[in-house]
Amino acid sequence: MNLNEQRTNLVTQINNISDEQTLVMLEETLAYYTHSNSKDITDGLDKYQLQELTTLVNEPAEKDTISEEEFNKLFAR
Repeated sequence: MNLNEQRTNLVTQINNISDEQTLVMLEETLAYYTHSNSKDITDGLDKYQLQELTTLVNEPAEKDTISEEEFNKLFAR
């Protein structure tokens, strides 16, 4: 599929979207990847939300991990 066919396909798909939230998400995604604005993905977050996000990012990945043995004990009948 060449570039013009891809564009036509995308325009058709966009025209078939009836959910406003989906269109907003698509618009924000396009803005992010085309750098057509200076907004950051976190710009819409309040101070508390940004702090929560930062806390989650800094948590160790294995924080809530349990061993297979512990798992089996929890779900044994």
